[in-house]
Amino acid sequence: MKSNYPEEMNVIRGACFDEVSQGKDWPYPFDASLLALLKEENRFEQEYVFLQRGEAYALAVMYRMRLNLFTFGKLNWRIPVKVIGYPCSLSNEGYLTNDVEVLLRYAEGVKGAKLILNAKESVDSAHWSVGETLPTCLFVNRFRSMEEYMGSLRSGYRRRIRKALSACCEFTVREGAEDVDIYPLYLNTYEKSGYKLEKLEPGFFSRVDAVRLVFLKDNAARGFVLLKETDGTLVFMLCGMDYRYETADLYYFMLYTILEYGIKRGVQRIDLGQTSEETKLKLGAVLEKRYFYAHHSNPVINRLVRLGKNLLAYHYRFPEYRVFLEEKDESTVSKTGI
Repeated sequence: MKSNYPEEMNVIRGACFDEVSQGKDWPYPFDASLLALLKEENRFEQEYVFLQRGEAYALAVMYRMRLNLFTFGKLNWRIPVKVIGYPCSLSNEGYLTNDVEVLLRYAEGVKGAKLILNAKESVDSAHWSVGETLPTCLFVNRFRSMEEYMGSLRSGYRRRIRKALSACCEFTVREGAEDVDIYPLYLNTYEKSGYKLEKLEPGFFSRVDAVRLVFLKDNAARGFVLLKETDGTLVFMLCGMDYRYETADLYYFMLYTILEYGIKRGVQRIDLGQTSEETKLKLGAVLEKRYFYAHHSNPVINRLVRLGKNLLAYHYRFPEYRVFLEEKDESTVSKTGI
């Protein structure tokens, strides 16, 4: 349906992505078939919106859930929230825009609590609380083979990978493995996560257009990863493991296998996703910041949210790992939290 907002903003809202996509092919992950699948296999109520004001536009996904606003802190305040975010555990924003102010202006008029996730830029705002959320881990690929990659590592990091490879020498990796039920492995990882958002249903894993690598030992699945290659980037979408067994070496092996898959295919970048930052940094990834925007339509509550934005933010501090041989010796420690 269409409606007009202040400042001559044109708003088109729809229950399906096709209703707002303007007949265009938008970049991944704003793929109509993927979003249609997520509409079925993510139980949160979703809607889609296209905004236009002059030459400025925004395309966004919004879903509703009860969320602990202090997910990254020690407090627990679980309230209904309208999340502008991608309804799958990707590090992408849940919107596309050439002017984020258009999106913020629209969302301010939505009643209740709103949370915009995984923004790549931080914009000063008189109305929104802005802070850092989980960064994503990016591996910039400059290698032609795994031998070249391993040869570029400092000895300690190369030794840790070899330890994982040795510990997992009895594993087999199967691509596809459609006969294997990986959903219990996904649920294991979901339940173990400290940062729960959406929960996907089994049909997603059987129907999603992605590369599935399953890690088996003694013919039993111990882990899996879902990967998607798009525009020169390999995206680590989701994973799962069997936590009845020791998983530290297996997780290293899974990440190594993702790097191997991407390097063999000659991708430019590998998006290793959010969480487990230290392990990914030790493999040569770098952090790319992500931000959240929070707002409540009640001015009193909104003021409290702004005063307590540090309680909403994700604070992190990691050593500056010197993974590659050519990196300079630096003893500083980087701090990129708020």
